Amino acid sequence: MGMRCLTSPIPLTRPFLVLAACALFLSAGCASKTVIQSIPSAPPLQQPVRQPAVKETLLASYEAWKGVPHRIGGTDRRGVDCSGLMQVVFREAFALELPRTSREQSRLGQNVPPADMRPGDLVYFIDKRGDHIGVVVERGRFLHASSTVGVTVSEFDAYWWPRLKRVQRVLPPSLTAARAGS
Repeated sequence: MGMRCLTSPIPLTRPFLVLAACALFLSAGCASKTVIQSIPSAPPLQQPVRQPAVKETLLASYEAWKGVPHRIGGTDRRGVDCSGLMQVVFREAFALELPRTSREQSRLGQNVPPADMRPGDLVYFIDKRGDHIGVVVERGRFLHASSTVGVTVSEFDAYWWPRLKRVQRVLPPSLTAARAGS
């Protein structure tokens, strides 16, 4: 009788299964990866850009023109007269074109009682040299081109108050409502 060799299929398949499991485990490390990114946050809410108040705008114009000498017919930094200053300031600060002379400028807009004047209103005077015009910067003060000191801010004092003849509101309500300030 011959000897029989007993072989079991289990021992042969066990090393194969272990090897297959290792290969599967190792190959998983090379698979494409899913990267989880953080969800982008919403951009920060933008605050509306605050328009400077009329007063601030006029004071900035004053700083730019402060001390420029008075020159009849002038409209630049070499010299400016009162109506030339109003023309330039309203163009630069408010994108508003005014006529060239103080008499024409004084007829613009809506007539306002002096007690109701506010920043941006044109103030029209009869001065010893004739017509004179300025713009209210804040309560009790106005910007103008003085014949003696050049571009300046003056008080409605004992000299100017009695000479005030007219206050004209020329800025559109949409501008003054959005940029009010006294």
